[in-house]
Amino acid sequence: MRPTLLGVLRTAYVVVAALLVATLLPRLGVPPPWVPDLVLVGVVATAVLRGPVHGALVGLLAGWVVELVPPAGNPIGLTALVTMVAGLVAGLFRRTSSRSRLRAPAALLAASAVVLAGHLGSAVVADGSVEVVDGLSRLLVTVAVGGLLLPAFLALDRALVRRRLG
Repeated sequence: MRPTLLGVLRTAYVVVAALLVATLLPRLGVPPPWVPDLVLVGVVATAVLRGPVHGALVGLLAGWVVELVPPAGNPIGLTALVTMVAGLVAGLFRRTSSRSRLRAPAALLAASAVVLAGHLGSAVVADGSVEVVDGLSRLLVTVAVGGLLLPAFLALDRALVRRRLG
């Protein structure tokens, strides 16, 4: 099995998004609750087009990439597991017969809710306290930014598949 241009672009996006979220945005002074989960946007774009199994696999791999980028805050494997479940949930929104514009944002909202629940659950277990407002603001920012990015990702994916590059 040889790598495709689409696979290389997806991998590059996940790595750049993880680095951007972990290093550049905090350095620019963006408060943590307002940093969108850009990696999740890429996972959702893949999951909506390819289905739950592919979404779960991409989510697992993307979660491992996020865990490898410092600073590591969660126990090893937790981010990968949560992102895998989020990719699975987003993949459930795949409909081959539907071209609804609300399908991808709804999948992103559902996947973001899964990630929020995972982070809140790990915070309760680790610290015993929960920052619900910070989690909700990050969910809203992720959905807003994802709403802008998802149409471009989906169009690029479809164009590359049509040209047999994906």
